[in-house]
Amino acid sequence: MGTCKSCAEESGKYDLCKSCHYEFLEGLIDKCKCGNFKDSEYNLCKDCYKKSKQDQDIQKKTKISDSSIKGRLAEAIVEEMFLAMGYRVFRFGMENTVPGFGDRYLPRKGDVADEVRKMPDFIVVKDSQIAYIEVKYRTSGEFDFKSHYTKKGGYPYQNAFFILVTPKHIKVQKASELEKGEEFIFLNKCKDFETDKEIILQYIEFCKKFFGNC
Repeated sequence: MGTCKSCAEESGKYDLCKSCHYEFLEGLIDKCKCGNFKDSEYNLCKDCYKKSKQDQDIQKKTKISDSSIKGRLAEAIVEEMFLAMGYRVFRFGMENTVPGFGDRYLPRKGDVADEVRKMPDFIVVKDSQIAYIEVKYRTSGEFDFKSHYTKKGGYPYQNAFFILVTPKHIKVQKASELEKGEEFIFLNKCKDFETDKEIILQYIEFCKKFFGNC
């Protein structure tokens, strides 16, 4: 069995494991000038950075991350959509729990960094209902939950709902169901939320507008 050239997990006959393959397609990782895979927000891989004899202890990110911007936009769309459907929305992720601390200050790898990144983005509340919400944007429309989290020690919020935003759809599934291999379903078909199909369609139009050419 071969190993992934990005994360060193098993990858069969391929250069990348399934999770890193999706990250490569989404632009989260790319290739350094030496040919090694790296975080796309850095201009050099770790090996090349060490050889460059730079004075800084931490390599600075030199690229604007398209995926990061798309992710933030997807979060904004989901937040506004739930507000429009009568929910109260509370930001819960790392940047809100620890003000001033965001993904740009976290190492790409590491147990603590992985645990911090697993914090859901929102808590939504309506009447007696409360739920964790994690938002994922994928241009491809694909998010392999098990592959993404298995090598990171699993996902701790099994009752959280994952909202998958794409250029054409807004879908949802509970973390515990994704763990079982269940597929995402359209948000208006989810019985766990009081949804409004017309409102959802309005926000899907935003997705088409902002992500349609991605």
